[in-house]
Formats: sequence, C-alpha cells, structure tokens
Amino acid sequence: MSDLAWPPFSILRPEGEELSGEQQSDVQAYRLLGLLGAVVVPVFGVLLVAPDPQATDPMWARLGLSALLVGLVGASYTSGAVRRRFAVWARGACYILMAWYCSVATLNGFAGSYDMGLVLLYGILPFAVAIGARSMRPVWWFLGSGLLAGTVGAAFGPVRAAEALPTVGGLATVAFVEGVVIWNQLDARERLERQNDLFRRAQKLANIGAWEYEVSSGEVFWTRQVREIHGLPEDYEPTAEEAVAFYHPEDQPVIQGMIERAIEEEVPFDRELRLGGEALPVGHEQREGRWVRARGTPQIEAGEVTSVRGTFQDITERKAREHVLENEREALRSMYRITADREAGFEEKARRLIDLGREHLGLPYGFLTRITDETQEIVFASGTHPLLQPGESCPLSRSYCRNTIQEDRSLVVQDAVAEGWAGDPAHQTFELGAYVGAQIIVEGELYGTFCFAAEEPREQAFAGRERVFVELMAQWASYELGQRRAKAQLKRQNARLDSFAGLVAHDLRNPLNVATGRLRLAREERAPEEARSHLAAVDRSLSRMDEIIEDVLTLTWGGQDIGPEELSTHGLAAMAEASWDQVGTDQVGTDQNGADKGGAEGATLQFEGACRLRCNAERVQRLLENLFRNAIEHGGDTVTVRVGALSDGFYVEDDGAGFPGDDPEAVFEAGYSSSDEGTGLGLSIVESIAKAHGWSLSATQSEAGGARFEVTGVDVEAVGSAHS
Repeated sequence: MSDLAWPPFSILRPEGEELSGEQQSDVQAYRLLGLLGAVVVPVFGVLLVAPDPQATDPMWARLGLSALLVGLVGASYTSGAVRRRFAVWARGACYILMAWYCSVATLNGFAGSYDMGLVLLYGILPFAVAIGARSMRPVWWFLGSGLLAGTVGAAFGPVRAAEALPTVGGLATVAFVEGVVIWNQLDARERLERQNDLFRRAQKLANIGAWEYEVSSGEVFWTRQVREIHGLPEDYEPTAEEAVAFYHPEDQPVIQGMIERAIEEEVPFDRELRLGGEALPVGHEQREGRWVRARGTPQIEAGEVTSVRGTFQDITERKAREHVLENEREALRSMYRITADREAGFEEKARRLIDLGREHLGLPYGFLTRITDETQEIVFASGTHPLLQPGESCPLSRSYCRNTIQEDRSLVVQDAVAEGWAGDPAHQTFELGAYVGAQIIVEGELYGTFCFAAEEPREQAFAGRERVFVELMAQWASYELGQRRAKAQLKRQNARLDSFAGLVAHDLRNPLNVATGRLRLAREERAPEEARSHLAAVDRSLSRMDEIIEDVLTLTWGGQDIGPEELSTHGLAAMAEASWDQVGTDQVGTDQNGADKGGAEGATLQFEGACRLRCNAERVQRLLENLFRNAIEHGGDTVTVRVGALSDGFYVEDDGAGFPGDDPEAVFEAGYSSSDEGTGLGLSIVESIAKAHGWSLSATQSEAGGARFEVTGVDVEAVGSAHS
C-alpha cells in the first residue's frame, strides 16, 4: 500500500530507522484503520440496536473493542517493538472483531440487520488483512475462519437453518468474490513490485535515478537512487531551492538555466555537473568532488509544459577514470617531449624523466642505477633519501634491484611489510615501503635499473599503465645508452680511419713524390734506349699508385655528411664538362649546340636535359669523374656517355658492354672491379658521395645495353629544354 500523502495523515506515519519504507506504509495504514474502527464499532452498534431494543448487543463489549483498537494504535507510538509487530497485531484485531460480531449475530438469530452487518463486516476486514501481505495465505486464513465461524453459529445458535442459510451463503459468496479480487490485487502488486525491484536494481547498477519537477506547484520528486546519489535519507523530500543547493556554486546557475529553458522554450538538456554546494540542509552529507549527469525533458500537455522529468546518473567513477587517463596521456606527452629534445644530453633527459616519474607516480624517490660485479651504484637520483643519491653504492644482495633484474617486466611492491619484505636485507637497508622498477638492457646485456620508491606503503596498487610507464622509461634508457655506446665505438673507428688516411696521405705520398721526381730526373739525363721502356713502366706504376691513394682518401673523407652551409646551386652541364675535362679523354664531346669540341679519340659526352642541382660542386664533380672513368674503362675509347636530368635527380649512362653478372648493384661494393687494373673503389666513392648528400644511387642497364646510373632524391631546378 502506498504512503498516505495528504498532510493531515502525516502524523500517522511512524518515525524511526528500524522500519523499511514498506513497513512504515503498513503501520500508517493500520493506524488509520484502527482509529476508524474505534469510532465505527460503537456507532455501528447503536445503529443496529436502535431498531430492536431487545437485541443482545452489550455496549460495554463494543466500547472494549474500541478501547483495544485505540490502545494498540497508541502503543505503536511509544514502542519500537509494537511498531515492528503492528501489522501482525492489527490482523489479530480483525480476527477479534470478526469473532465478536459473528457471536453477536448468532445470539440475535441473524435477525434484523445483524445478518447484513455480518456480511458487510466480512467483506471489509479481508481487505484490511491484505494490507502489507506478501501472499494470499493470511487472506485465505481469515476468509476461511470467518466462514467457519458463521457456519458454526448458524448450525448451533438459536436460529432456524432456513433463516441462517442466506447469511451463510452470503458469507461464502463474499469469500469467493473477495478471494478472487484480493488474489488479483496481490498478483498485480507482486508483479509491480518485481518490476520496481528490477528497476531499482537497474538504477543501482547504473547509478541512475529519476526526478520530476512540477511547474505549477514547484514540487520536486526524487527517487530513492537520486537521494542516495545526493547523500540523503530515503524520506527526505527536497524543495526546488534545496535541490539546486546540492550542486557546486559554479554549476548552480547552469542547472537553473537549463530548467528555465526547458519550461520556457521546451528545450531538453543533458549536462555533466558537480556536486558540492556550500549551503546544504543540516545533517546532510557533503558530496564535494562527485559528478552527476543531469538529463531532463519537458512534459507538454495542451501546449504547455506541466513538468520536467529526467534522470540523475552518478558519473564520479567515470570522471575519475577520465582524469587518470588524461594524466596518463599528459605524462606520456611529457615523456615524449623530454626524450625528443635534441638540445638536451642523456644526463639532463634522465634527470627530467626521473622528476616526471616521481610526480606522475606520487613517489618521492627516483633513481637510475648501474649494476656491475654484484654491486649497485646510483648514477642519477632525485629525492632526499640519504642512500639514494648519485655515487652511493651497495651490494646487489642488499637492494630491491636484485629482484628487479630477475623479472621479465617491472617489479612492483605496494606494501613491503605486508608482502613479506620486512626481514629482507633490502628493506633493512633502505626501509622502503613501496617500490617499482624495471631493468635496463643495453645490447643484450644488463646495464642497471630505472626505479621509483617511497618510505611509506602505497595506498593503491600499481596499475598496469603505471608499470608500463616505468618500463617505457627503462626502454628509453636502454636505447639511449646503446646509442651512446655505438657512437663512442664509431668515434673510435673513425679516429683509427683518420689515422690510416693520414698515414696514406703523408707517409706513403712523400716517398711516392720522391720516386716520381727521381724518375723525371732520369728521363732528363737521357737514359739509354734499353732503359726507357723500364722507365715508362715505372711511370705508369707510380701514376697508378697516386690514383689509388687519391681514391682511398676520397673514400675515407669524401663520404662524410655534408652540412647545409656547404651546399649551393650549380648547373649539371657545367659540372659534367669540368669532370669530363678532368678525366683527360682525347675527345671531350660536343657543346650545347651540338658542335664537335675536338679531340683525338672517339669517346663522346652528350647532354639530354639541362638542370641545376643543390649540392657541393667539388664532390659532385668527383662523382661524375668516377662515373666517366668507369664508362671509358669498360666501354672503350669510342663509348658515348649521356648525362640527363630526372624529375628528382640525374642519370649517367653509356652504350658500352654493360654490367657483368645478374646483379648490377654489386658494382658498388668496395673492391669490386671487372678490370685487372681497377681498384674497385671508384663506384664505392660514387655511392659514398651520393649518401653524403642524402641522395639515393641505383644501377641498371641502359637502352643501348650499357650501364646506367641514376641519382635520385636531389633538389632539382629545371633550366631549359633538352639539348645534346
């Protein structure tokens, strides 16, 4: 039975936390029926006795019943035990009333109005018994006992059977009809309660509750779940002003404005708001820091908004997750900015990452260690712990890191004492209550660890994303240390290579120059005829040695990266002509108008498209010289060499014999040569110069069957139409 909402009946509603809402409604209803019965019983008796003054119907008995009902109602106000059992005792009072009236009707032979009064009372009391009942059992018991009492009175009382039969038949009819009616009511109520229970469970699972605001009266209705969201007791009914006061001061105008727009402009709303009002009703729980999603829809009747209905959903957990994820994203962005800073060195980056990790994880100590020979040394650190400072060291057996390096992933300790570390040497040495660390691996070998810690246990367990955060820092350290080691090794190799190049440039070239000078003097002294052939052979050998030295020096120093300040714009044709002249062929090709430039032999240079390149002219000319020499050496004195522009570079091709074998790219390998006199360094030099510019070099067969080399990735500027 629902609550009696009319204000005068509020005095009948019991107070106290020992009763549920349903029990309070039952007590309220039985109090009302008890008071009505206390008045009706004596009045009804007077009405029945008036037509028949000889009737056996003592007024003292009716007054006694009336006093019983009043006393029962009064006791429910003074005793919690009575309130808890009030429904059961009220049903007992119904049995007493039925038994008494059945006895009075029997004594009066069901005469006058007693038979109708008995049937009427029998028809009323079962509904009182059904109040708060969860099944038909108490109703069937009452209907059965009432029918039995009437039948016994008719059979053994001072009344003839013919006169009692209509009364008994009326009782049976009432029992059947009321049984069906009450059964249907209880069944419908049970279904409704089941649906309401499922609805309440769904609301609780979703942390959602319904609300309504009546425009005409200004009343606010909240479901139980809405009250729970706002930290209110079940029976609290807020006013419109109080409902708004539960929200954060900055959000109060927002919700007021949404309600006004819904009423005036028929606009629904859906907004996330913060709880935490400053002026809440006395004794109500402050819900600062909690979030709700408020949704509302205007209800329109006859063209006017009569109410606004909606829902409140507690989204505090979702907002907390969003906050955590946003902090995680910001921490990762900060980590990226630190690691991508090209101006900062490894030490500065490591210190900044340690500070970032301390702030993100909420741990006061952060440190990076180096582990060698069973010893842990602190390399970088942040925090005030005396043993976790740069330069401090301890045996690995007395550190937390000895377990970290045994894990495939990060080691986490939320509460060292609770997790069995109390007697461990690491805990006795450092007295850390919380710890998370990951190992640093450099080139497959253990370097050390990246760790964070605190002296006090951590309130919350380390989340998976926090472990990944530390592991990412350790992986970064692994990469950076690996790069530093590789750069140091490369620097040492370059130093040895420079030393070798210096040896070639000075220690070999000086005696070579001496030998060349002596050869020149020998020729000037007019050596005998038989010695001239030997001198010519020596001259060729010395020239060959000089070329080899030049190639080695070019390969050593010419492949070094070229900076932007070393680049300028040059015409491809001009650089090619200068290189062709340097190669020293007897015929240097044709000019831009196609006219023969002259020459002794048939090697020819042609142009197919002019362009300008952004490059280092000296190195590009060296590149072209090597390609031209390669074409003449393998194509013969009559070879035709073509230089042309591409959309992103240029090419050099000839009509010679092409590449030996099936892999043209093999010609770029140092030492590769198809000639007995070649060093195999020429095309390696070409590749190194291209790479120094950041270009790509490829080899393929030309349309004429010779060799074709393409240089791409070049900053090219076209200057005119093709010419040869």
